[in-house]
Amino acid sequence: MLHAYRLTYPDSPHAPEMLWEWDEPSIHLLIQNARTFHREVEQRDFPAREALAQENQRIWETYYLPRPLYEPWDTWRAWLAEYREIVRDVQDIYEEHHGRYA
Repeated sequence: MLHAYRLTYPDSPHAPEMLWEWDEPSIHLLIQNARTFHREVEQRDFPAREALAQENQRIWETYYLPRPLYEPWDTWRAWLAEYREIVRDVQDIYEEHHGRYA
């Protein structure tokens, strides 16, 4: 069983589905992001990595691939790295204002 998490935007019904994260520190950063910006974190259990990969592939093909900016795989990897850096920055800001792992 593999636990995965993603941010959700209940107040933005037109926001695309977010990809599932399954590794640390990404999971912890998602939780910090949710607390800081009053978002929600959704959890889902996948029976195996292949099932999680298939779901992320479905989300990718539905929401991100049609956008030319995200089309090449290398571009997606760069976007993901930038996204994770933003999440880390948010965690730092949160910790400055609320203390470490509050």
